[in-house]
Amino acid sequence: MKHHGGCQCGAVRYEIDSDPIVAYCCHCTDCQKQSSSAFGMSVWFPAEAFKLTKGELETWQTMSESGNEKMCSLCADCGTRIYHGSLNEGGFLSVKGGSLDEIRKIAPIAHIWTRSAQPWVLQLISEEFCHETQPENFDTLIAGFQNG
Repeated sequence: MKHHGGCQCGAVRYEIDSDPIVAYCCHCTDCQKQSSSAFGMSVWFPAEAFKLTKGELETWQTMSESGNEKMCSLCADCGTRIYHGSLNEGGFLSVKGGSLDEIRKIAPIAHIWTRSAQPWVLQLISEEFCHETQPENFDTLIAGFQNG
């Protein structure tokens, strides 16, 4: 399946020729600041399936709450985050859900970093798929997402 997306101002457009690997909501303080909201939505896709079709991306690096270095790619004009990539993880990009044109078709499987979640959000989500921090690995989430 092909997915399309872009930034808020329209200067950046992209396409991804792949189904997502996994989708989840992240409640870490970085995602809250980056999204200017209560959480961020991350949708993993194979890196080789991502194609920039319009505009340019700027990148910068930061340290995530898990201690991993994170590369952030964003629109050079409006600053909309398009994807994150970890220097310690290879093969996929964590596309920011709000940048996808049809995000409503991709339901997240879990909530991570719930220890940083806003209290009113915690009242709305099920504990079944919540992780106080980053999961040890994402294998269970990926399996549940792909079988779901």
